[in-house]
Amino acid sequence: MFKKRSPGDVSIFDFIRRILLEDTCAPEASRRRRAARFALKLQQYTAPVMAKAQEDTAFYRYHRLVSLNEVGGDPRRFGTTPTAFHRANQERAQKWPYAMLTTSTHDTKRSEDVRARIDVLSELADEWRKRVGRWARFARRHKRMVDGIPAPSRNDEYLFYQTLLGVWPLESPGERAFDDLRERVLRYMLKAVKEAKTHTSWLNPNLAYEEALDYFVMAMFDRTGRNPFLADFLPFQARVARFGLWNGLSQQLLKLTAPGVPDIYQGTELWDFSLVDPDNRRPVDYRRRRDLLHRLRAAARGRDGARLAQDLMEHPEDGRAKLFVTWRALEARHRFPEVFASGAYLPLAVTGAQADHAVAFARQAEGRTVIAIATRWFATLLGDEKRLPVGEAAWTDTGIELPDPAAAWENLFTGETVRPDATGDKPRLSLARTLACFPVALLVPAEVGS
Repeated sequence: MFKKRSPGDVSIFDFIRRILLEDTCAPEASRRRRAARFALKLQQYTAPVMAKAQEDTAFYRYHRLVSLNEVGGDPRRFGTTPTAFHRANQERAQKWPYAMLTTSTHDTKRSEDVRARIDVLSELADEWRKRVGRWARFARRHKRMVDGIPAPSRNDEYLFYQTLLGVWPLESPGERAFDDLRERVLRYMLKAVKEAKTHTSWLNPNLAYEEALDYFVMAMFDRTGRNPFLADFLPFQARVARFGLWNGLSQQLLKLTAPGVPDIYQGTELWDFSLVDPDNRRPVDYRRRRDLLHRLRAAARGRDGARLAQDLMEHPEDGRAKLFVTWRALEARHRFPEVFASGAYLPLAVTGAQADHAVAFARQAEGRTVIAIATRWFATLLGDEKRLPVGEAAWTDTGIELPDPAAAWENLFTGETVRPDATGDKPRLSLARTLACFPVALLVPAEVGS
C-alpha cells in the first residue's frame, strides 16, 4: 500500500524547462501568452506541492533532530557559525530591514520553546544516544506486530521521545494536566504518522498500526505502577528543560534586536510548549499575561534591577523571565526607533576562555548605539552543575570588544552600570560583570540611558 513510486517519463522535465525558459521569450505573441499563462499556473501550484512534499511529508519522516524540521528550514543544516550569523544579519540590515522576524506562528511544526529545548540535544549527543537505547529496551514489551514488523517503528518511536522531551511541563503535572498532556501527545503522534504516509495515511488509514501506536503511547505514559521509562526520562528531561529555558531567553533577545520586524505569536510572551496545529491554537490566558506584566513593572519600579533579575533566574518556570526580556527589549525598540528600524549592524568580537558561548552585536544609528549580548550552548558551558549561567564562575576572563568609546554602559535588564576594562588596544567589557545575574544583556551608553 505504501510503495515507492518511480519518476516515470523524465522527458516531462525537458518539456517544462522549454516552456518556462524558451517559449516565454518566443517571437510569436500567441505562443508567449500561452507560455506565460502556463508559467503562472505552475508557480501557483509548485509552492503548495513543495509544502506537502517537504514540510508535510519529509519533515514527518526524517527525525535526526526534529527542531530542525521547521517551515522554511532545512534539516540538513545543522546550525551555523557566529560569522555566518553576523553576515546574514548584515545582509538583512542592508537589503531587508523591514522583513518579519518570527520564531512561532500558527503554522510552525513546534513552538519556539519546544525547539529551544530539543536543540539542547545537539550538545548532549552521547548521553542522548545512551538514553534512547535504554528507553527502547524498556519500550519493547509495549509494541505490537503489524504487517510482520513491530509497531510503532523505530523511527516513529524516536519521534515520540523527542516530542515528549519538548512538551513536558516545567512543573510536575497533576492528574488532570497529565491526562491532557497524554492526549495532546497521542493526537500529535497520530497526525505525524498519517502525514509521514509510511505506515498509514489520511487517505489510506492502517487502523492496526494506529491502534498499536495508541497502545504504545498510553503504555509509555502509564504511572499507575512501576514505569522504568518515566523514572529514567523525567530527570533527564528536567535537565534539558532547564538549558532550554536559557536558550529561549537568548532566542527572544536576538529576535527582538536583530535586523527586521519581530513578530510574537499569541501566547509566546511566556513559555509555550506547543506542537503543530491544532495544538498551537489552544486558548491563551491573556489575563495571566497582563497580570504578570503589571507585577513586573511594579517590581522594576520598586526594586533594585539586579535583585529582580536574580529573582527571575531563581524562578524561571513561571515564564516571567521571558516576559521581562520581551517587555524591556520592546521598550528599547520604542525608545530608539531609528536604531532598530534602519540602524547599521556591527558584529562584536568575543574573546576569552568561554568566547564560543556568547554572541554579541551592536545596532547603530544617528550617533546612538545599542548592544545585544546572548549566551549559547548552555549544556557545555555549565556541564552537570546546577549553577546559573552568570557571573565569574561561568564567564571567567571572557569579554566583548566595544564599538563605542563610552565610559560606561547601562544594562537595560538590570539597571546596572558596567565599565570597560582599561587594558588593551580596544575597550573591552567583561562578561563576568555584564552577565553577573542575568544570561542576556541589552546595553546603551549610560549617558543615553539615564
